[in-house]
Amino acid sequence: MAFHPPTLYLGYVGLSVAFSLAVGAMLAGDVDRHLARAMRPWVLGAWIFLTLGITAGSYWAYYELGWGGWWFWDPVENASLMPWLAATALLHSVAVLAARNALKAWTMMLAVIAFSMSMVGTFLVRSGILTSVHAFAVDPTRGAFILGLLGIYVTAAFVLFAFRAGSLREGAPFELVSREAGIVVNNLLLTVILGIVFIGTLYPLMAEALSGEKLSVGAPYFDSVAGPLAILLGILLAFGPLLSWRQEKRPIFRKLAPPALCAATALVIAFLAMPQASILSRFGLALAAGLIPAVILPLIGRNPLRTPLATWGMIIAHLGAAVSVAGMAADSAFTTEKLTAVRLGETVDVGPWLVRFENLSPVAGPNWTALEAELRASRGGGVHVLRPQSRFFTDPPTETNEAAIQTVLGGQLYTVLGQSDQEGRWQLRLWWKPMVTLIWLGGMLVGLGGLLALIGHSMRVWRRRRAAAL
Repeated sequence: MAFHPPTLYLGYVGLSVAFSLAVGAMLAGDVDRHLARAMRPWVLGAWIFLTLGITAGSYWAYYELGWGGWWFWDPVENASLMPWLAATALLHSVAVLAARNALKAWTMMLAVIAFSMSMVGTFLVRSGILTSVHAFAVDPTRGAFILGLLGIYVTAAFVLFAFRAGSLREGAPFELVSREAGIVVNNLLLTVILGIVFIGTLYPLMAEALSGEKLSVGAPYFDSVAGPLAILLGILLAFGPLLSWRQEKRPIFRKLAPPALCAATALVIAFLAMPQASILSRFGLALAAGLIPAVILPLIGRNPLRTPLATWGMIIAHLGAAVSVAGMAADSAFTTEKLTAVRLGETVDVGPWLVRFENLSPVAGPNWTALEAELRASRGGGVHVLRPQSRFFTDPPTETNEAAIQTVLGGQLYTVLGQSDQEGRWQLRLWWKPMVTLIWLGGMLVGLGGLLALIGHSMRVWRRRRAAAL
């Protein structure tokens, strides 16, 4: 939790710098590849911090809130996701502007949108308009101030963009099958997903303001609408980096045959062996099975020691995305949950685990008291002791569940202690979550890939300046 808010804040600050550069370039009428090279480290740095911040926040909510999920589509969670989606699109668009002097208007618009989403996220979190465990303040005055800044900056920037967009001359044209075209489709998919999340997040607030009726938009909407688009985005991620600039003349689809075979095999197995899994999780597993080998294809035929660090960063970041997709799909398809009421000494099973309710004792902390259960979980001969707690804070009066999690090579056993009933039994909520840790491992790999790319680009700039000085 100490890591999550500052990293998101640094991401927002990085996007504000990119926004300022974009506005300055539009005012000067000087939007070109030099601007893109100046913007790229700020956009990349902001994207790295947003990635790590969201990853840390997801794990904090997972272990701290005791509901067993890693993403709830909470409005404040979405408030951090929206700038990340915009920054991801901007990062790819800036690459095209830097390399080909193309997508000028699109890049400028994305810079404004990315900053706008960071301001919207700040407003949602800091204004008190939302009641959420993720919200950090309940100050309407501060919210009105942020909303005023949002209106002034964003309105002025979009008005400037409207006047300047027609005068922005694009670079060399490109064919339908090219890396530029792949990045355009990537940007369109990311933008549509951003719009879906934006509408689902703000629509309940608008409906309540206009009609007084409280509405809730939850996971079914986001999963069913944004999920298929995310699958398409993952498919594009498999072959997009293999495309050439301007026009692809090589038989690229022949290279993709092995990853496609892996994905098709995984999809068939998923449909035959997992009838209980959702369609989205089956396609997610198939996508991960094909994406993991596909993202390594840019290394084929290269000397790994001479491969640019920026290329390694791209490969590791894309690999991290594939690993996260595998963890998300596995969590949805394979998780076993059991809600039961047990007495001391009783044993329950969840997945491959046997969990014995061994003891219950009171404990006290600096500002809370709790009942702590002692659970002994056994699997294949090994025994692990878990101590979930039911805590009570006095100021303000609040009850929380402190989950106890046992991480093993194949996944996590997640345990939560509930309340007692009139018969002296205690509620236990148990989950066995195979491969769930891949979600956060993938997030860290994405951040690592971004860091390597940032170092690689910085070294390239340093070498260019040194050569010019000599």
